[in-house]
Amino acid sequence: MKNNIRSERTRLELSQAGLGEQLGVSGDVVRNWENGTTPINKIQYLITMADLFKCSIDYLLGRTEDRILHGPVVSS
Repeated sequence: MKNNIRSERTRLELSQAGLGEQLGVSGDVVRNWENGTTPINKIQYLITMADLFKCSIDYLLGRTEDRILHGPVVSS
């Protein structure tokens, strides 16, 4: 599965270690997420990255090509 974590990280000029530091994980963990060899095991990591990168979690995970965060989903 292609993800967009690497492109967002590099867009902000963050190293893998720098992003890892902000998330409380090692740079090796970030590298494994980017390569798709290890799944992201906590939703909080995705939430924090989406907030940092100002994009949606679906974009980070490669589920959409639309990086713009459109706001909360309102259920009826």
